[in-house]
Amino acid sequence: MVMKNGQPLPKITTHFVTVTRDMAWDWLGQEDLKNRKVYQATISRYARKMMTGQWEWTGEALKFDPQGKLLDGQHRLWAFLDTKAESAQFLVMHGVPSDGQKLMDTGRNRTPANTLEMESIPHGTIMAPTARLLIEYEAGHIPGSNQWRVRPDNRETLDCVNSRPEIQESVEHVVSHPAYKQFGRPSALAFTRCITMGIEPIESEEFWRRLREADYTGVGDPVQRLRERLLITRAQAHSRASETVIIAYIFKAWNAHVRGKKMGILNWTSKGDKQEKFPRAIAAARQYKRREIA
Repeated sequence: MVMKNGQPLPKITTHFVTVTRDMAWDWLGQEDLKNRKVYQATISRYARKMMTGQWEWTGEALKFDPQGKLLDGQHRLWAFLDTKAESAQFLVMHGVPSDGQKLMDTGRNRTPANTLEMESIPHGTIMAPTARLLIEYEAGHIPGSNQWRVRPDNRETLDCVNSRPEIQESVEHVVSHPAYKQFGRPSALAFTRCITMGIEPIESEEFWRRLREADYTGVGDPVQRLRERLLITRAQAHSRASETVIIAYIFKAWNAHVRGKKMGILNWTSKGDKQEKFPRAIAAARQYKRREIA
């Protein structure tokens, strides 16, 4: 059999191989190995999955050219070495044309949002980043910082959304109320609502209703300050605020709200001499609950 250009088809073989540490070192140490830059974040993520039994077969193989030169799979091999295991099973493909390397991994990546959509979970483009923010926050990191140590992949995002119905409820809430569109970053809104609902459900419902409806109790009302800040931020097209900044604004306003305190102009400084610590949402203290702002 030949290809359309008259060239014979490559003789490619594929089989499972028990790869030892010595074999991995030999493959990674080949002379004139032409591979892309190694990313430690990817290695650590793969190694974590291998060690926790979450590594799944996808049909992707370690690829070698007819001369035995490694063309694809260096991150998987480095991850295997990081696990300290003596051996591991890998799908191995031999006989791949060397010229094919330049086309590997150049297609469109399947994103977490794509995976959610394929599982018939609605609003995947909002649901996926909302889940990522929640995972980062619960790991003790600043949400929106894209910490590589906890950055979820497609499977982890799907598992998080399926196991946390409050994520889907908050995303549906944000999507179903057109008033939220004027505040920008629906994932940041859905995430912060998810957190506040988990802390103080009744107070949270009132907080978000008042934000939507511009229902203020007086000068310095944290809800009024938050709405003002979000509208101004949204209007500044030249300096679009990140998820992290919007979340910080919301949490600062929420904390003042549950404490029954007034606020001046709402800001959050993340850099410079006046750098502020990232705020985390708090529950209302007994004496402050439902306290009216004069």
